[in-house]
Amino acid sequence: MKFKIILLTFSFFTFFANAQNEFDALRYSQQNMFGTAKATSLGGAFGALGGDFSCLSYNPAGIGMYQFTEITFSPSFTLNNTTSYNNKIILLDDITYNEKFDENISNGSIGNFGFIFSNPKDNNNWKRINFGIGANQLANYDKNIYINTLNNTSSLADNLLSVAQGNTINELDVFFGSPAFWTDIIDLQNNSVDTSLNQYLFDNGNYISHVMSNGLKRQTHQFNSNGDMHEFVLSLGTSFEEKLYLGATIGIPTFEYSEVINHREDIFSDTINNLGSFEYMQNLYANGEGLNLKLGGIYRLNDNIKIGGALHTPTVFNIQEEFRTITQANFTDTSYREYSPINYFEYELTTPWKAIASVSANIDNRILLSADYEIIDYSTSKLRANNLRNDDGTEIFYNENNNIESNYGKTENIRLGVEYKMDTYSFRAGYIRNSSPLLENEEILSENFSFGTGVNYGSYYFDLAYILSQRSDNYQMYNSEFINSTDLVYTNHNVVITLGLRY
Repeated sequence: MKFKIILLTFSFFTFFANAQNEFDALRYSQQNMFGTAKATSLGGAFGALGGDFSCLSYNPAGIGMYQFTEITFSPSFTLNNTTSYNNKIILLDDITYNEKFDENISNGSIGNFGFIFSNPKDNNNWKRINFGIGANQLANYDKNIYINTLNNTSSLADNLLSVAQGNTINELDVFFGSPAFWTDIIDLQNNSVDTSLNQYLFDNGNYISHVMSNGLKRQTHQFNSNGDMHEFVLSLGTSFEEKLYLGATIGIPTFEYSEVINHREDIFSDTINNLGSFEYMQNLYANGEGLNLKLGGIYRLNDNIKIGGALHTPTVFNIQEEFRTITQANFTDTSYREYSPINYFEYELTTPWKAIASVSANIDNRILLSADYEIIDYSTSKLRANNLRNDDGTEIFYNENNNIESNYGKTENIRLGVEYKMDTYSFRAGYIRNSSPLLENEEILSENFSFGTGVNYGSYYFDLAYILSQRSDNYQMYNSEFINSTDLVYTNHNVVITLGLRY
C-alpha cells in the first residue's frame, strides 16, 4: 500500500483543461422553450405575433402591440426522463450484454412573470410607447443518467493511469492522478521506499493500474445535474400607424448549475493487490450572470399577414465555478479515501449572435398560423479567463476555443404554431425542430411538440400548455480512447399555466 511521505503540489492547469470547456460553452449558449403557456403551446413561434410577454425574449417589437396594461404569471412543472442504452460488450464467454435504464427527475419553477405598461400617445402616427419588465425562463438543466454495465475491455483506472503517466508524484494533478495514486488505484511500477531518506526510490513517472483492463467488471455510473437559467428583461416598444412595430430589450440572464458524477467499479474477475471496488466522484457548481441586447421589428403587410425579424447580440457571461473530486478504493483489509482541494475559478463566456425571421397569417379571424426561422452559429462562442496563460504561453482557453471553432457549426431552427379561436376559447398546437450544433453529429436533433388551450374574458385570461420534448444524444463515461459512448434518449414533459390580468 501507500507510504504517504510526499507533500502534494497543486497543479490547477490540468484542471482547467478538464473543467471549463467547449461543452460548458454549448450548455450556457442553448435555450429551451419556456415562457407563457400561449407562447409555448404555439411552439415559441411568436416572432411576428406579439402581444405576449414571452416576445420580450424573442422579438421585443411585439411589446408595441399591447393596447392595455397587463400582468402575467406562469408557473411550470417539468418531468424529465433519460433512457440510457448500453453499448453491446463482448463478455468472456462470447455472450453479448445490453441493458437500458430509465431515470426521472421532476420539479416546479416559474416560467415567467411580467408587467407591461401601455402608454397611449396623442399622435396620429406613433400610437403608443410601451414598457415591459419581468423575467422569462430560458433553460432547465435537471437531468439524471444511470448506466450499469459489464466491461471486459477497459476501466476508468486506465484513464486515470494515462493522466498520471510520465509525472513524478509531486507533479500529479490534485484532481485525478494524485487521488488515484494515494488511494492505490494506480501505483508506481516499482514502489520501493527508502525510509531513511523518506522518499520513493523509483519516483520516475512510471505507473501501473491495480485494475485489469481485460478482466470482467461491473461499472455503475450515475450523473445528476440540476439548475436553470432565467432572464430578467427590460423592454421598450412602439407602434407606427399600426403597421410598423419596433422594440428593444435589455436582457440580464442568470443561471445556476450543479453536477454530481459517481462512478463505481466492482465485482472484478481479477485485480491486482486484492482491490474489491473503487469509486470516483466529481462535484461541480457554477453560477453566472450576463448581459445582452435584443432588437426587433414587425411589419403588418395587410390585415391578415405580418412579418418580423429580430437580432440578439451575444450574451457576455461572467461565470464562477467550484470543482472537487473524491476518490475511494476498498481493499480486502483496508480502504483509502482522498479529497481534492476545492478549486474556485472565474471566467467569461461570450455566446453566439442569433437572428430570427418570422411570419404570421390570420385566416377569418379564427385561424392563426405562425412560423419562425432561427440561425445561430455556435462556432463563434468564446471562453476567456482574464488573460491567464498556460505553461506554453498560450491563452488558458486556447485549445477549448479551437475545439469550439472545429466541432461546432451553424444551426437552423424552425418553430411552427397554429391557433383556432372559438368565441372566448382558443386551441393551440406547435412544433419545434432544432438542428444539432455538432458538426460530427448532424443527425442528433431535438424536437418539441406542444398543445394548449386558453380562455379569454377580456380583462383576464387563463392559458394551459403541454410540451413534449424529445432528443437523442450520447454520453461518455470517461475518455473515448478507452470506452465507447452510451446512447441516450431524453423525453421531457412540461406543463405551463399562465394567469393574466389586463386593465
